[in-house]
Amino acid sequence: MSTVKRDLWPDDIRADDVIGPAEILDYQAEQLMQRTNGLLAGHVERVESEDRVTMGFEIEVARTSDRARLFEVQHRLDYEYPVAISPPHEERLPEFLQERVFKPGTGNLLRSVTGHSATAFSQMSKILDSEGKWVENKWIATSPSEFIEKVEKVLALPGVKAVVLSLLARANRPNDDAPSLE
Repeated sequence: MSTVKRDLWPDDIRADDVIGPAEILDYQAEQLMQRTNGLLAGHVERVESEDRVTMGFEIEVARTSDRARLFEVQHRLDYEYPVAISPPHEERLPEFLQERVFKPGTGNLLRSVTGHSATAFSQMSKILDSEGKWVENKWIATSPSEFIEKVEKVLALPGVKAVVLSLLARANRPNDDAPSLE
């Protein structure tokens, strides 16, 4: 029997590709400034607690100092990966401006509560006695490449784009003391 030797390490473990979340976010802050010709500035606000690091990605209108936090990321104090991204909730936009809105249904539970008390009790006991379920968090990144992909998705979210474009519109307005006829 022969032994085959091969590299079993995952492809995303390479010395030249690994940078931390802070460096990735700092670079995106620089890119925002370049993309907006200095009208908007990006900032990464870092706060350490006893067990984690939280970084808020904020943008600012350079001439007015209006600021908005776009999203946050968190990782353990002693390890930079995995990292969790907390994107803004679409509730930031009023319902009439949201592209998709979830409307919960009443389902069979309401029908059973109003119609048959024995059936209602049976339905409620199923809910109360449930053992739970696994819930996946699609905003966890275990490597720099995953983190970059997920940050790209966050920056493209409608709520994030709305904030950036609104601040950019504010930055493009002429000064109040110099009215424009345009």
